[in-house]
Amino acid sequence: MVAPLRKLTLICPREIKQTIADALDAVEPALPGFTVIDAEGRGPEAELASASERVRGAMRAAMFQIVLPADQVAGVLDALAKECRRPQLAYWTEPVEDFGRLT
Repeated sequence: MVAPLRKLTLICPREIKQTIADALDAVEPALPGFTVIDAEGRGPEAELASASERVRGAMRAAMFQIVLPADQVAGVLDALAKECRRPQLAYWTEPVEDFGRLT
């Protein structure tokens, strides 16, 4: 039976995007890959650090999406907590029903 998959989504301030990417690249066992998308964070908990963010009312953010075996999620989160523990680093997981490549 194939191990269940999860999609791990991470949201962080854009200024630490490279730090998070480097930490994910260093995870063992190696991740199958991940996607990074520039995003904006809005809401009462968003810390608006710069004047331009306060004018826009949104935090410049990066969103990482990783599809991986469910049993690897905790290890990835532990590695990130060691490298970059911050209140503005948010995550959630979702079940993945199917995954493949169109070849």
